[in-house]
Amino acid sequence: MRRLRAWLLPRGDQGFSLIELMATTVVMSIVVTITTSAILEIYQSVGRVDAESEAQTQVAAAFKQLDKEIRYARGISVQSPPLGGDYYVEYLVNLNSVDTCVQLRLRPGTSELQRRQWVKNVEPLAPTPWTTLAALTTSTTPFTVTSPEPNTLIGWRYQRLRVTFTATVGSGKAQSRRVSDVTFTALNATSGQDLTATTCIEARGVDS
Repeated sequence: MRRLRAWLLPRGDQGFSLIELMATTVVMSIVVTITTSAILEIYQSVGRVDAESEAQTQVAAAFKQLDKEIRYARGISVQSPPLGGDYYVEYLVNLNSVDTCVQLRLRPGTSELQRRQWVKNVEPLAPTPWTTLAALTTSTTPFTVTSPEPNTLIGWRYQRLRVTFTATVGSGKAQSRRVSDVTFTALNATSGQDLTATTCIEARGVDS
């Protein structure tokens, strides 16, 4: 005990030995490493929360607009296979008392879910520029259209459009991936109407 106490007490001009300095350096390195790791973890956690919030906001805004439109659509086209690498689906709605075609496109090349529209049966065809509903989105089957089944007791009376994609926000440990799978029902698109697979498909592949 006396030796330990003597080692801890100041020793005038004797200073510290190399072993003591090395031990202090090692301890300080450990403390700095632990502190830095804790700070990095806090920043990563904040980044993940921000990314999840951004993804949630983006997806919610996109589906809010789609639900408002598709719910009153009079017809939905059959989804396209990849056309130039992009996926398309269209629906016919009445906007401001005008028959309007709305087209959705998912572009794997740019990872965007986009929307545009044009007035139906008006020449020349003049689609509006594309607007992005959700960025950083991917899917191999983004659109699935289901036809009405009026002849079955448990069948659906209306057309339905299922939209599926994954929104990725952030990078590294702060990355957030949100899978969205929502089915919209077109309440004005029933089996009693003249619905065809060619509803509003005239603008597929046409530049805005």
